[in-house]
Amino acid sequence: MYGRHAAAALKTMNDSDNDVIVFVTERFERRLTEESSQLRVEMANGFGEIRTEIAQLRAEMIDRNADLLKWGLVFGATQTAAIAGVVSLLR
Repeated sequence: MYGRHAAAALKTMNDSDNDVIVFVTERFERRLTEESSQLRVEMANGFGEIRTEIAQLRAEMIDRNADLLKWGLVFGATQTAAIAGVVSLLR
């Protein structure tokens, strides 16, 4: 219907479109690889920071638990002494 020249032009246009699609696809894949690699590095750094913060939190919890245990023992000892004093007065 279009003739030989139109068919040749259409084939040339399709080939160049295909080349552009291949070029764009390769460029996209390269960019995607770069971005995903950069994201992995950022995530690894973030996980390192999180691990450090968790370690600090654990150290704080250990200190706080030690303080609570100390005050619990002091409270128990004073209560025991008070009860012993009251019992000795009642005898």
